Amino acid sequence: MAPAIQSGRFELILIAQTGERFRDFAPYVASTNPHGVVAFQATLHDGRTGVFTGTGGEPAPQVSGDGAGDFYSHPDICEDGSLCAFAARRSGGQRLLRLRGGWPRTLADTGGAFKRIGPLGPTMNDSGQVAFRADTAAGAGIFRGDGGPTIAVADRTRFSHFHGLPVINRQGAVVFRADSRRDVQGIYLWEGRGKELETVVDSTREFDELGFFPCFDDTGSVTFSATRAGEPGIFRAWQGRIDTLVDSLGPFESFRGSLNNGSGPVLFYATPRGGNLGVYAGLDVSADKVLAVGDPLLGSMVVELALNPVSLNEVGQVAVRLALADGGQAVVRADTRPLRASSLPERRTPARPSSSGRGWG
Repeated sequence: MAPAIQSGRFELILIAQTGERFRDFAPYVASTNPHGVVAFQATLHDGRTGVFTGTGGEPAPQVSGDGAGDFYSHPDICEDGSLCAFAARRSGGQRLLRLRGGWPRTLADTGGAFKRIGPLGPTMNDSGQVAFRADTAAGAGIFRGDGGPTIAVADRTRFSHFHGLPVINRQGAVVFRADSRRDVQGIYLWEGRGKELETVVDSTREFDELGFFPCFDDTGSVTFSATRAGEPGIFRAWQGRIDTLVDSLGPFESFRGSLNNGSGPVLFYATPRGGNLGVYAGLDVSADKVLAVGDPLLGSMVVELALNPVSLNEVGQVAVRLALADGGQAVVRADTRPLRASSLPERRTPARPSSSGRGWG
């Protein structure tokens, strides 16, 4: 087991680093499940790619590019250790894979209706349902698959662009960020086949701009970065209301995104005034910092960090891929504790009807 590295009140567990075994982890993020198992994509020195998991010891290969192709996304990992990822066949074509016990199963590929799988990466719930972006002959869309017929969640008939990655929760509902054909920015909820899309929030009312990576949990809560009346912040939409979790009236001047697991911790990545981009679990820039650009680590200094909604698990552990000033790279897991009730004060905004008639906007 790798020794823990102290970062304020958080412990950083080294999962993997470049060197003799791994050449590159970029540009993909790492994910983690409720047992603290971290999954990541890596390039080896011979050019092959693979998917690996670790908890602090020697990372274990889950599948290599020899049998699956070249991986070009993060792997998402669920509670039982199953993973999903995008892979490109060396003979041509792309596919969405679910990996169980080292055996890859194709959930979708470019041999039929799909012309491209991706970009970015998939998200998976513990039932094995996967949400992902893909292109068909009609254009880009959001889809859900589980090995049976793939279901179209949203397509270009209503939206001009999709951003970030769709997030699926335990109930199989999907939240995604898109721009409408009227150039309205929005975050949308799909609850199942035959149900209308709901507008969670959009830019027709109090929000000027919406971040690309909303986060969605099993309670139905959606957290997101946005700008409202010219002021950036982190917000939560839940049960018909919008709460302000943190804004630029405090110690932070800009926000990149948030991570929410529905059971306590809400993490966000932001830049404090006069500081560098970092990951935080509250309003105290020092005490609540998980990790930030400029921090000393592994005998060097952090110059880049990457994470997205798959990086946080249900017990508040977060996986971070980072680059160091000496040219090295690492994947770490930060073990956090739940937020104090007062850590993120809430300012409530009265609910307003959405364009679907019953949403959260």
